[in-house]
Amino acid sequence: MNSKRKILVVDDNAGNRLLLQYNLEGYFDVDFANSGISALNKISQTKYDLILMDIHMPELDGIETTLQIRKMENGNVRTPIFAVTSNMFREQKNKCLAAGMDDYIMKPIHAKALVEKISNYFVDN
Repeated sequence: MNSKRKILVVDDNAGNRLLLQYNLEGYFDVDFANSGISALNKISQTKYDLILMDIHMPELDGIETTLQIRKMENGNVRTPIFAVTSNMFREQKNKCLAAGMDDYIMKPIHAKALVEKISNYFVDN
């Protein structure tokens, strides 16, 4: 696993951010945004290798934030975005993929599976 990979965690829930920090630190360089708007600001200033995006956030949800990120990229290098959600029904999955997300991670989050999924994505792509 490459500890130099920079991951942005976007989640409005402080407990979820803390859990993801605990599970990812030591494996990746982790940064956090507590809203979609904060995420867009961070992405405009920093290059991330992967983004973990909560779907349900106030103001700007994960779907809309992803759409904005894809517009910002303007066809240039595409940052992988994984939805983080407690329900991934077919309709929700289709919305995530249509918005430009690459994969998803189900809550509750299991640390080993999370690190493996992210690490495997970097190996495979």
